[in-house]
Amino acid sequence: MKTSKKGNKIIEEKYTKKQIVNSKTFIDNKDLLNAVLKEDKSYTKQEVNKIIENFKKGKVN
Repeated sequence: MKTSKKGNKIIEEKYTKKQIVNSKTFIDNKDLLNAVLKEDKSYTKQEVNKIIENFKKGKVN
């Protein structure tokens, strides 16, 4: 995971929907993410993992 420090905050890199859907990391959830993620928004890996977890629990935002 790539991070950078700004002051006391650690900022994670954000990725587009296209980058996430085509990544090897999330290949098992490609269809789910393609349906749930928004085109005009960027996500961190932590956010994507939380979306997957919530979807599998039946919680959709």
